[in-house]
Amino acid sequence: MEDFSSSSSDSDDDFMLFVFPILLLAAREEELSNNRRRKRRRLARGVITRPIGDTGPTDTGSQSSLISDARTPLKPNKIKNNPVSPQPNTYPAKMESQSLQPKQIFILSGQSNMAGRGGVFRDHHHHQHWDRVVPSECGPHPSIHRLSAHLRWEPACEPLHADIDAKKVCGVGPGMAFANAVRERVGVVGLVPCAVGGTAIKEWARGEHLYESMVKRARESVNGGGEIKGLLWYQGESDTSTQHDADAYHGNMVKLIENVREDLSLPSLPIIQVAIGSGDAKHLEKVREAQLGIKVPNVVCVDAKGLELKDDHLHLTTKAQVQLGHMLADAYIKHFVSSEAHAHPAL
Repeated sequence: MEDFSSSSSDSDDDFMLFVFPILLLAAREEELSNNRRRKRRRLARGVITRPIGDTGPTDTGSQSSLISDARTPLKPNKIKNNPVSPQPNTYPAKMESQSLQPKQIFILSGQSNMAGRGGVFRDHHHHQHWDRVVPSECGPHPSIHRLSAHLRWEPACEPLHADIDAKKVCGVGPGMAFANAVRERVGVVGLVPCAVGGTAIKEWARGEHLYESMVKRARESVNGGGEIKGLLWYQGESDTSTQHDADAYHGNMVKLIENVREDLSLPSLPIIQVAIGSGDAKHLEKVREAQLGIKVPNVVCVDAKGLELKDDHLHLTTKAQVQLGHMLADAYIKHFVSSEAHAHPAL
């Protein structure tokens, strides 16, 4: 009888050598197909967050939150038709500082009402927060910039002093309302926030940290071009507590004006100071008298008395800060912008 066992075994081996690679390829193709289906499902659910062009590993955590934040619209404002501004430094794309170099630069200095407490409130735990309500008069604009704490120009938005008066919660101040009111007359505006809440005028004397920091920031602001057009000064509440401080205020303010002009080499620098109108301190009227009585060339005073105050009877409300910004703008245009100069086009 013929033995077929050897022939059958050889045939089986040949068959497996032929079929096995085919089975492997089929299994691999099925695996790839399943992976593609899973990826499409994840994309449909928004799990895959890899940016276009990124060939690195997918990040389903932090990258997802960044994309969500960038695309989520801001909540409607409590004031009709007045947008809520983004927090400082949250613009989606940074512009180069050179392209942001403004031509008309204004220093904002003093204490808390210049730094801005509009919209700042205390919760039931006595923690302070800003309500993020920004009237349209204080909204950001492409032609308004601010000098950051790191001495870089960036788009300006409320709260202007968040990284300057950094130990306190800042809200709306007069700066953005002022800038929006003057930009059509003066062109591209640069704001240099320097105010710090709770400070007395003696802390702004030459040689003191606050004064030297203000002068340094002012000098840095013109490094790329532009011109310092004015100092807006709102301070004095901290000098109303004692007779000594109130009596010394007039002389201290005059000296501050002289020092700033000398150190910036701007002997005719326009200065608009705000006469304080709030506080229950005994010597409030003495300080007001000193502010309203300063007779120095190119120094103008606007009066905050009568502007709406918050429940603390010290800080201006958001509405009052808008009014003050317009008062400062009106004073600047009236006294320091030539009536013969042509208005700049809206930018």
